[in-house]
Amino acid sequence: MKSIKKNRGVAGVLFVGLLPAMVIFMAFSMQMSQQMLAHSRLLEAAEVASLALIASPKEDEDKNVKYARYLVDRYILDNSEDVDVAVFTRKCEYKDGCVQASGELAPFSDFVVSATAKYTSWISYEDVDLEPEFTVSGRAVTRKYLPQSVDVYFIGDFSGSMGNPWKNGKMKLDVVKETIKRVVDDIEKFNTEEKSRVALLGYNPFHVKQTDKTVRVNAYGYYGSWRKKYAYNYARSSPGTTVRRMFDKPKLYNEILEPKRGMSRYEVERLHTHNVNFAKYHKFYDIPLTEDYDEFRSQLMNTELQAGGGTSSWNGIIAAAQEANKATNLNPEQVFIVLSDGQDGDKNYLQKLVDQGLCKKLRSTISAKRNRFQSNSPTEAEKTKVTMGVIGINYKVNESDGFGDCFGKKNIYHAKDGEDVYKYILNLINEETGKLKD
Repeated sequence: MKSIKKNRGVAGVLFVGLLPAMVIFMAFSMQMSQQMLAHSRLLEAAEVASLALIASPKEDEDKNVKYARYLVDRYILDNSEDVDVAVFTRKCEYKDGCVQASGELAPFSDFVVSATAKYTSWISYEDVDLEPEFTVSGRAVTRKYLPQSVDVYFIGDFSGSMGNPWKNGKMKLDVVKETIKRVVDDIEKFNTEEKSRVALLGYNPFHVKQTDKTVRVNAYGYYGSWRKKYAYNYARSSPGTTVRRMFDKPKLYNEILEPKRGMSRYEVERLHTHNVNFAKYHKFYDIPLTEDYDEFRSQLMNTELQAGGGTSSWNGIIAAAQEANKATNLNPEQVFIVLSDGQDGDKNYLQKLVDQGLCKKLRSTISAKRNRFQSNSPTEAEKTKVTMGVIGINYKVNESDGFGDCFGKKNIYHAKDGEDVYKYILNLINEETGKLKD
């Protein structure tokens, strides 16, 4: 019994001796918990403010700071004084070598929000450094990838079915033309270091190129005026030969003929009939790669650009590949977009070309070309990128037709209306994203 009482006495002495330390430890733990909670809340507030600013930046830094402080104040309610908020932005672009050095795939802008707040401690005891007030700081960096300079090749289906009515009674081709114009309007507004460029490569059973020259006939009662055009067929004797020679000059299938001196009435009649028939069947033309957006829109919306004939998508795809291959001073991103409302006349030919390496050769050839921002010893991030996609115009593209293996199944879209076409084109061209940077 005496032993138990003795032990109780020792325990009591120990408890009394340790009590001050336990109280101090509890007070210290409470203040540390308060500080950690305050820091976590402040960091969260800075992240929210940073994301909000990158989604909707204000006109100047002062307004950015004011907006950020408003958002942080909505989160931080128990601080003792006004929150000190600082905001700054930094851009990383090709011209200063920043993008290349960063290893990122595109120019970007970082929004940095820093916040500092002062709090009154729940428990304070200055003798053990538990101050009556404490200060915590938080910092968040949000990165937004900026629109980068791109070269876009619109590969347009100009077959007869594109002249059929679609939404609101408009022809499919008119809806596509208006949508491309809208996309070009957006591209023009992009604040990129170098201008993006656009091209239109059309196809029916052939591909047609147009020059600035005008051919006129005025003899023996026959009158006519036509732009000089050439119709090409990129298909060779076999799929393998077509792919092997896909960057060679194509076969001339037909053209607008020019009159010669001394032609007989019969010859003039034949020439006139030939040119009239050519113009009726080949109602479209390509628009070479350009950064002259006004001229592109003018040619695109010209009423002479019409639909007619059958379908052979490979003529448009190979024509676009050649257009990109002959281009100089390439932008870092090369985008090829097929816009079609139906199957090719020969349902299996594109797949045969793909099996022979058509799309692999397109990608490897164009991606190997030097772009305007590329250094002498480029990293993978600097090299030219090739993006390919196909948009079915009120048509569900059959992946087994060659499009799936060529463009990738995830890059095949089905557009139910013009708004879908617009959305999918922008998705392929560029994606602006904001995300918290680790």
